[in-house]
Amino acid sequence: MNFNRYQSRFEAGERLAQLIRNEFEVLNKLLAQNKNQFFCYAIPNGGIPVAEGFCTDLDINYDFLIVRKVKIPFNTEAGFGSVTTNGSVLINQPLLNRLNLTEREVDDAIKLTKQEIEQRLEFYKKEGNLEEGFTRNIQGKHIFMIDDGLASGFTMLAAIKMVKTYKPSKIYIAVPTAPQSTVQRIEHEVNEIICPNIRNVLRFAVAEAYLHWYDVPESEVLELIKNSNFYSH
Repeated sequence: MNFNRYQSRFEAGERLAQLIRNEFEVLNKLLAQNKNQFFCYAIPNGGIPVAEGFCTDLDINYDFLIVRKVKIPFNTEAGFGSVTTNGSVLINQPLLNRLNLTEREVDDAIKLTKQEIEQRLEFYKKEGNLEEGFTRNIQGKHIFMIDDGLASGFTMLAAIKMVKTYKPSKIYIAVPTAPQSTVQRIEHEVNEIICPNIRNVLRFAVAEAYLHWYDVPESEVLELIKNSNFYSH
């Protein structure tokens, strides 16, 4: 890999911010003129430390969007769709067509995913009027959307679909690493994709971009947002 791997997710976020400063002149000027017109959404858990580094460097606020895959009943490691924080559902129709699931199985899987999201919202103390917050943070604004990397990109596509319903001015995807095929799948859905490490390979793993890869525990997320100057409660 001809690429200096990230020491941490936080450092990956800092390098994303530096890439904007160095190579995205128009975007950098907009940030300099009015940071209040920008807001960032991160996908937990791995996207939270990336957003913390990114937003600390650029001095903008962030919140997170919980996105959960709709699990295949007989293979719960895989999913045939995603559900977002506000209940929006995005189905991977070509995959679903191959699974031969009954309508009841599909409905039950979506219902279970929505229940998981409600539990996550409760855990992170996000109950209440979410619509008001989404409208305030998104409508007419420039939105950065962050994760620690993209694989198939389907989770991010679901998050993009949700954010668009609140009428942002522009959407920028900022991720430390992604395969070329996924960038091509997503780029027509957003205004810009900011990614320092786009890999044109058959086998892709987000973990390969990091020196010390691990699954971010909820305890780390809670600690980060508790001590953050940029997390928007």
